[in-house]
Amino acid sequence: MSLEAIKIVAAAETEAEKKRLDALAEAKRIVGVSESKGRDDVQKAIELAEAQVQALFRDAETQGKDAAAKAAEEILDQCRALEREAETNMTKAVSIIVERVVSG
Repeated sequence: MSLEAIKIVAAAETEAEKKRLDALAEAKRIVGVSESKGRDDVQKAIELAEAQVQALFRDAETQGKDAAAKAAEEILDQCRALEREAETNMTKAVSIIVERVVSG
């Protein structure tokens, strides 16, 4: 092999090695960017999920308070009805007792 051919082969090998190293560096850069973007995407998804969970908790708390208020109002209505019934029964009971005492 002539000296010129050896120089051409050596230059080609050097150029090929440079291209390989450049490609390797570019691949590492792309992987780094992808990993960084992936971490950012995961963080954004976590933040979104946390916000959604907080919204669900707020909604559930509101619904719970509304349900409790409704139940309390229904119970209060039942108590009022029982008080009215007790008043009626008390009036009847007093009438019966007075009648028995007077008749007695």
